Amino acid sequence: MGVNREKERGKHMKRKWMVWPLALGMVLLLAACGGGKQQESLVGSWTGQVDMMDQVVEGMNLTAPEIAQELEMEAFNLTLEMEFRDDNTYTMTVDQDKLDESIEELIQKTVDATLDHLEQELKDQGITNITVDEALAQSGMDRESFTQLMRDSLSQLSTTVAEGIQTEGQYRWEDGQLYTSDSVDVEPGNDDPIPCTLDGDTMTMDFGEELGQATFTRGN
Repeated sequence: MGVNREKERGKHMKRKWMVWPLALGMVLLLAACGGGKQQESLVGSWTGQVDMMDQVVEGMNLTAPEIAQELEMEAFNLTLEMEFRDDNTYTMTVDQDKLDESIEELIQKTVDATLDHLEQELKDQGITNITVDEALAQSGMDRESFTQLMRDSLSQLSTTVAEGIQTEGQYRWEDGQLYTSDSVDVEPGNDDPIPCTLDGDTMTMDFGEELGQATFTRGN
């Protein structure tokens, strides 16, 4: 039973990052215990970005593949803020303002993609005597109200993502591997570490196939 608990703790990171409404996903990182020069060099505040665009498209493909194909958005970046303390605890949060900006861009791009798809649908059906705006008007909407409808439907998205990412626990950094837990009262296990390298004020973490590498910069 003890072994199973340790394995569960070690797998927590990659499960934790996979949280994203709209069927999107995300994995988390970090954990505890131990000292030494390597551990001390990690102490401080760090800021980095993770591009979740692939997860966004994957999520849309589940419910609206036609819109996903039309979506013209290069990146959906989440700005992560991490703090490693000298008592071997850590916190991770997301920059709420930048998250809101990314979501607003996603909404605008999704509206554009939806209207482009609607326009193509009209053409495919041989309907040439009505525009997209007129089709919206028949539904009692215009582009602005349609955008607001989309915004309202995703009103809880920012909060859900932020709460899913917000984590604190213990960490341990050994031989270029980062081990973490999801509680300040629990030491990290030894399973599923995240490769982590440090070069001065630059830290690189490799989250594998789900997210790839993320680069963090040490704060002032």
